[in-house]
Amino acid sequence: HYPINFVTPGIMLPGALMLDFTLYLTRNWPIFGPPHLPIVVEGTLLSMADYMGHLYVRTGTPEYVRHIEQGSLRTFGGHATVIATF
Repeated sequence: HYPINFVTPGIMLPGALMLDFTLYLTRNWPIFGPPHLPIVVEGTLLSMADYMGHLYVRTGTPEYVRHIEQGSLRTFGGHATVIATF
């Protein structure tokens, strides 16, 4: 009689807690290994998680996307010193 989006968290929560408790007691973590196995798809090396479409979204800016400015600083000796800002 209730909408499914109201009922689903109540149904899934006890099962998730039991799974967490079981994994904590048995320390049986190899169940999570298969999504990390490497596979070759059309000549490209992927993990199984990538092939299935799982995404890990990072909230921070990656190192290779940061804006890098480079310039030079003149000294009294007449030499140029390279300056890079990150």
